[in-house]
Amino acid sequence: MNKLKVVRTPFESAMMAQRNGTLRTPSVMMNGGNIPYFKYQLSVHKFNLGLMSKGIKCKHITLKDLKEYYGLKGRYASQCLEEFMVIFERWTR
Repeated sequence: MNKLKVVRTPFESAMMAQRNGTLRTPSVMMNGGNIPYFKYQLSVHKFNLGLMSKGIKCKHITLKDLKEYYGLKGRYASQCLEEFMVIFERWTR
């Protein structure tokens, strides 16, 4: 029997590990309440990609890092931002 291998991005793998209880994420406080860690992470990466798409470099994070983590295929930050927004909308509803 031929089994299909499911390919997940590191982001999807981390989300699954958190849901399964094998990954503990830090607590994030915002406006006096807790928000999910991955929602915070998505928001920060959206901000970073927005800056990169305007030609502004970010400290400690590169476009290559974000492309690998989320499985983005675009060549430029502006192309990756469009792809990322689909992921962002999917996971932050």
